[in-house]
Amino acid sequence: MEGRILVTDGQPRMSLAIVRSLGKKGVEVLAAEKTRFAPALFSKYCSRSLVYPDPKKNREGFFAWLVENLVKYRCEACIPVDDATLDVVMERKEEAEKVCRFVLPPAEGYRIAADKGLSVQAAQRAGLLCPRTVFPDDLQRLDDLVNELEFPVVIKPRKSSGSRGIKLVTERQDLRRLYLHVHKEYPFPIIQEYIPPAAKYGVGLLFNKSSQPRACFVQKQVRHYPVDIGTSVVQESVFFPELAEQGLKLMRALNWTGIAELEFLVDKQGKAYFMEINPRFWASVQLAVMAGVDFPWLLYQIIMRGDAEEVKAYKTGLKCRWLLPGDILHFITNKDRFKMDPPFLAGKKHGVYDDILSLDDPLPALGFVLACFRYMFDLQMWRFVLKGDYFEQHSDG
Repeated sequence: MEGRILVTDGQPRMSLAIVRSLGKKGVEVLAAEKTRFAPALFSKYCSRSLVYPDPKKNREGFFAWLVENLVKYRCEACIPVDDATLDVVMERKEEAEKVCRFVLPPAEGYRIAADKGLSVQAAQRAGLLCPRTVFPDDLQRLDDLVNELEFPVVIKPRKSSGSRGIKLVTERQDLRRLYLHVHKEYPFPIIQEYIPPAAKYGVGLLFNKSSQPRACFVQKQVRHYPVDIGTSVVQESVFFPELAEQGLKLMRALNWTGIAELEFLVDKQGKAYFMEINPRFWASVQLAVMAGVDFPWLLYQIIMRGDAEEVKAYKTGLKCRWLLPGDILHFITNKDRFKMDPPFLAGKKHGVYDDILSLDDPLPALGFVLACFRYMFDLQMWRFVLKGDYFEQHSDG
């Protein structure tokens, strides 16, 4: 055995990619979630499934559970995967690192990266091109702050993921009402000019404990749900060294350690705009693993051995999709569903793979189905998945 590790957040697809990657290398993986009905907990590479208190509702309870179970199961390492669990661990970083091994970013770098407003300011200082942005801190001055911006504009929460809480405002008279709506859940969101996208890209990065890069991977977003404006459901591995260098430049400025992903938008003139930092594993990391950049395994080596050999090349042209339920929902709602490239029914013969479905490890698909039954009567959850707090367009209020 290569050791024992606890991986949190068994519901999101990136956690399944982590469990599979490490399990295939002989690591004993314990996976945990708020419920037992989560895809990663059903993987054959998960040696034990655990259930913890909701870190959003009970931060103290979650941290106490984490410490207790890291000790109880003699875990040598831990990867807090998603935002809520990572926030709790970062808040008590020194205590957590006394229990077992982590690779966590510096506190100040994480504070900046986790805040979309602060990360835009950091990107501007690093010389990256960003959309024009205002940072409201006084609701009384809201109208004055946006006088110099042309509409449409985008209201964007400082802390959120998966396009949650983002709103496109096409008419100036709608701004205050929609801003206050977002402000209720995400205090003082930023406002940015809207850049019509030609393409969207993600740059995945890994740094060792000395802030030296050990892996870089670029993917292009191919399809989204909701169509064109939501979360990416199909991605393609691409070679884009200029974008990679911009990502490296910004994260070096933050003295980063560990994993991160940066999102960029390229407009019709070919200008690349920095959009945000995900200071954690990103949802579609399975594509990078398939392309030859095994971020979970590289991170594990850094956690356990202090460093990993740098990965400098990967396969391009590979595609990976989130069929359950992302690409299905895209197909249902896309008016041009039969003109999609790649086609909805494309498979491995066309270079298209899946984040969850696997003949080698089929049970996580069952975990997804059971999770659907688990949340069948949770109207708030289905509102979020089907429309809800994804990127909403408002033109006439």
